[in-house]
Amino acid sequence: MYKRFDVVVVGSGFGGGTVALRSAQDGKTVCVLERGRRWRGKNLPARESDQPTTPFPELGDKHFFWGRQLWRPQRQRLGLFEVRQMLNLQGLVGAGVGGGSLIWANVVIEAPEKIFARGWPAGVDLYELQRYYRLADRYLRPALVPGTPSVPDPVNGRMVTRAQMLKATADQLGKPWRPVRVAVNFGDENNPQANGHGAARQLGCNYCGLCLAGCPQNAKNTVDITYIAAAEALGAEVRPLHKVTAVEPADGGRWRVHFRRYDPDGRLAETGYLEAKQVVLAAGSFGSTELLLRSRASGMLRQLSPALGSRFSINGNVLSGALNPGASGLNLDSDRGPVIASMIDYGDYAIEDYANPTWTAGLVSTSNWSRISTFALAMAGHKFSASALARKALDMLVYVGVGMDSARGRLKLNKLGMLSLDWPGGINNEPVVLSLHKAMSQLASAQGRKYVPNVFSIFNRLVTYHPLGGCPMADNPQEGVVDSLGRVFGYPGLYVADGSLIPTAIGRNPSYTIAALAERIAEHM
Repeated sequence: MYKRFDVVVVGSGFGGGTVALRSAQDGKTVCVLERGRRWRGKNLPARESDQPTTPFPELGDKHFFWGRQLWRPQRQRLGLFEVRQMLNLQGLVGAGVGGGSLIWANVVIEAPEKIFARGWPAGVDLYELQRYYRLADRYLRPALVPGTPSVPDPVNGRMVTRAQMLKATADQLGKPWRPVRVAVNFGDENNPQANGHGAARQLGCNYCGLCLAGCPQNAKNTVDITYIAAAEALGAEVRPLHKVTAVEPADGGRWRVHFRRYDPDGRLAETGYLEAKQVVLAAGSFGSTELLLRSRASGMLRQLSPALGSRFSINGNVLSGALNPGASGLNLDSDRGPVIASMIDYGDYAIEDYANPTWTAGLVSTSNWSRISTFALAMAGHKFSASALARKALDMLVYVGVGMDSARGRLKLNKLGMLSLDWPGGINNEPVVLSLHKAMSQLASAQGRKYVPNVFSIFNRLVTYHPLGGCPMADNPQEGVVDSLGRVFGYPGLYVADGSLIPTAIGRNPSYTIAALAERIAEHM
C-alpha cells in the first residue's frame, strides 16, 4: 500500500496522540500507524457505529500478551501487554490504539523543578512547560480520588482503604503524604456519556481496581478516547495492527515509513510503506529507540547521533509488597478504587499506594516459581478460573516506587538483533533503588507486615513501567539524538515525541510531562 500524507505518526500514546490531534487541527493530512488493536471496556457495549474493537483481555486469553505466538512463530500474538525481557531488566508496555495509556495508572503530576537543572537542553524547564501542561489538562481532566483522606465521596460514601492506610503510616513515620490527581471520570457508572471528543463514550469509575488491565468502564481518560478520538473527528486516519519496521529518506525531501500489517489472528496480511513530509516517532522508549537503531544498522539512517540509545532511565521504578503472613487469601479491601490514589513524597523519590492486582494473582507474588509458572501458563493460553485466582490471591499491600536514578543506561542491539541494556554498576545498585527498598521495608514494618521486594520480578530483575530516554534531547548531536523541539539532528522532517526523548529520570509519573513535551513539539511543527 502506498499513500502520501503530510504527517505520519508512529504510535498512538501520549506523544503520538497529541501530535496527531494538533496536526489535524492545523489542517494537515495525518495517518497514525499503531501496532496494536483497538480495545474497549467490556462494560461498554460496542455500537454499530463504533470502529472495530476487542474487549480488553483477561490473563490467559490468546490476545493478552504481545509477541510471537509460541506454537506458530510466524504469527504475532496481538495482545495488550508486551513484557520486554532483558538479562538485567523487565519492561512492561502497552500495545493498542491509545498506547501506554491503556495500562496506565492514571496519575497526573508535574515533573519536579529540580530535575531540569542538569541534563536538559536550554529553554526546557518547569516554567516553560506550564502552558503545555494546561493544554493537556483539557483532555486528561485530572481529579482527586473521592474516598481518599481529605477527599470525601459524597455520592457513594466509598473509601480507598489502602490510601487511608498509607496516610496513617506516613503520619506515624513523620513523612509527607498527599492525594494525587488521576485522569479518571467519576461520573455516572451505569449510563454511557459522550465525553466531547469525537464519538467517544465513557462510564464513570466503579472502583473495580482494574485500571492496569484495561478499564472495563472506559472511565480512564486514555489517549484513544481523547486526543485520538478528536483527531479522527477532524479526518486523521488511524490504522491499527500496523507494525512499523523502518524509516528512511525518500525523494523530494519526504520520508518513507515501512510497515507490516497483521490480520486480527496474527497472520501477516501485507507489507508496504507510506510517505510523508513529516514523520513523528512516538512508539515509546523501547519502540522508538529500537526502530532508529535498526534503521541505522540497515544503512537507512547512517548519520544518527552516537548518543542513540543513551541516557536510558527506569525512572527509579521499584514494585514491592507488604504481606500479612498470617492471612490466608485476600481479606483486605486493597484492590478497590483507582489503581493509585495517593503517595508519600520523599523528595528524590516517592512511594504510591497500589491496588493489589488480584486479576493477575500469581504474577504478583512472593514466590519466584509462582511468577514463572503463572507467566508460562498464561503465555500457553491457560485461562485461570475465578476460584483459582482467589486461591492465589494474597493479603498484600503493594507499593509503587518512582525516583531519580542516574539515567546511565544504554539500549543497543545485541548479536541476535534484540534490544538489550547496558547499565554500568548494575541497575539494582542505583542509590535511589536502594533508598526505595529501604523506605518500603520501613513502611511494611510499620504496618506489621513482611516486606517482599520486587513482587513482579522474575530472577530479581527490576521491572520498569516508566522507561525513559534512548533518544535524548540535547543542545547538540554529540549529547543527544533530538533537539529541544523533538527534531532528529541531521534529518529534517523526522521527529521524536515520546518518553524516549526525556534525558533524565523524572522521579514522578512521567505521562503528564510526555504529553506536555508533545504539545510543545506539535506547536512548533
